[in-house]
Amino acid sequence: MNATLNRPRTRAINPLQLSRVFAFLLLALVVGGAGLCFVSLKNTQHALGERVRETERQLREFRARNQDYQSRIASLSSRVALRRKLESGFIAMIPVPATAIARLTPPAIATEDGAMRTAAVINPLLRP
Repeated sequence: MNATLNRPRTRAINPLQLSRVFAFLLLALVVGGAGLCFVSLKNTQHALGERVRETERQLREFRARNQDYQSRIASLSSRVALRRKLESGFIAMIPVPATAIARLTPPAIATEDGAMRTAAVINPLLRP
């Protein structure tokens, strides 16, 4: 008789190998998790990049505003502007009395006649 007819029928069915199925499921789970982590990291990177660009824009704006303020301060405190304010009466100059000056060291006698000075040019090459 034929040898194929005598075999049991259960052998003809391919059994499902659970170890291979679990291995493929584990591989798919790991690859899917890695993909989700990658997408999450990329989204975080883009969000932080937007924050960096916004911060840099604000920094440029503050620097420009600061430079504008510095130029305005320089123009308002220039000698010409101060003289114009003095002439218009906006500011007034009053002499400072000698009693209002704080000295750290006693003034040195500059000449033999007893005139007192707080500063003197020692090097004659530095005189204007």
